[in-house]
Amino acid sequence: MDLRELVGTIEIPALSKFLPELILLFLGFLLFTLELFIDKKIKRTVLSVVSYIGYFSVLISLLIPWRFPGDTFYGLFTNDALAITVKLFAVLFTLAILAFVNDYFKSKRSFYGEFYYILAFTLLGVFIIASSYNLVIIYVALELVSVGFYILTALLRGSIISKEGAFKYLVLGGLSIAIASYGAAFLYIYSGSLDLKEIFTYKGEDIHYFILGIVFFLIGFAVKIGAVPFHFWVPDAYQGAPTPVTALMASVGKLAFFVPLIRVMPLIEERFSIVWTITVGIIAALTMLYGNFVALVQKDVKRLLAYSSIAHTGYILSAAAVAREIGIQAVVYFLIVYGIMSTGSFLVLALLEKREDWQNQMEEFSGLRFNAPYLAFAFFIYMIALLGVPPTVGFVGKLLVLMSLSFEKLWWLAFVVIVSTAISTGYYIRLVVLMYMKEKGKDIVISRVSPGEKLSLAVLTAASVLLGALPSLIWFLIKASAQNLIMR
Repeated sequence: MDLRELVGTIEIPALSKFLPELILLFLGFLLFTLELFIDKKIKRTVLSVVSYIGYFSVLISLLIPWRFPGDTFYGLFTNDALAITVKLFAVLFTLAILAFVNDYFKSKRSFYGEFYYILAFTLLGVFIIASSYNLVIIYVALELVSVGFYILTALLRGSIISKEGAFKYLVLGGLSIAIASYGAAFLYIYSGSLDLKEIFTYKGEDIHYFILGIVFFLIGFAVKIGAVPFHFWVPDAYQGAPTPVTALMASVGKLAFFVPLIRVMPLIEERFSIVWTITVGIIAALTMLYGNFVALVQKDVKRLLAYSSIAHTGYILSAAAVAREIGIQAVVYFLIVYGIMSTGSFLVLALLEKREDWQNQMEEFSGLRFNAPYLAFAFFIYMIALLGVPPTVGFVGKLLVLMSLSFEKLWWLAFVVIVSTAISTGYYIRLVVLMYMKEKGKDIVISRVSPGEKLSLAVLTAASVLLGALPSLIWFLIKASAQNLIMR
């Protein structure tokens, strides 16, 4: 075969399926260049405007791949319904959070221009994770996302808590990557492949390496998603990080780190289904109970929401224990709606933290409805949504989890979900009571709330109710994601 024939057999990657990632890559380098060379007086405004233009361009480009489904880059990049859904909501959450960034860091006297391009590269890692079955690519993308979060967590100038949280996140995050790498090595030894689809469909006789690889794989991702007993970084990182960054970790980060587990779910064969269900179910039960019990005794609301995030990881893992289509649907829906609820909750705290004397202590919420009725109402909606009160998105999410558990007759795990929800009533309702049934503790004057901040909170508040009352508005995305994975 001569050179021309050889070149003719090489497949040219379809870059149209990689367009959102190319825009993000260009945006990251553009923001990096601008941060270096533009004048400090206009740097904040220019970086913010360019970021908005870039992310809206990504959002528009995400609609194009629906016409061009399939794989590219020699099967290493998957452009399916799950990938599009994850990317779409990751960008939407980022845009909602971006509206709070400038004023928040200004109030903290902690502006870093690096924030903008690190955010772009972190989101690029999220996009790549969402579109890959290859263990090497997942590893590299996980590192890209993780390193971005390590840096963003430490961006609060003069805060020891921020640096401590970032350090714990770095140490445990690095450990999780190492453990997941060992898992990938064992899976390769077992199957001779780095593709998850080929690994799980391989019919090798000696499955010891496979089981060992899956155990390490699950442990590595359990650290990333903050599941018990690998959760120790979550409270410190969430509390110490700048609050918009905490919102980003709770929404976009959780979406990204759950995607590989979602892709594995339909690949679980009958001979491994019992082991998968028991292992994931036990981790889910421990995570739900621990997160809710510890949240009950928290005085710092930001730390309370961190333990709430751990508990919600348990709810999502409960659905993940059911390796069926209904389980995938429950996981994807819950990830999306938890992103809405958690983003809104943390962004309310970001507005309150503009006051220098605000410490996020529980008693500070007493009589909040008198000082900031709009913020109190938004926070009330997020709290009852996190609790799972109908007709909010939290109720539908937990209902889907219970429905998926009923398919596998996992009544014991369904009972734990119900008990955990009952426990969480203690701290969610306590916050509502403080805001609406207590006299105001002190006068709170909220500094100027920008139109972008008002719009973000309004959309998140409305979505917390609307997508619960009318889940069909996004159900076509969730249904397509699950069906596509089952049929692959």
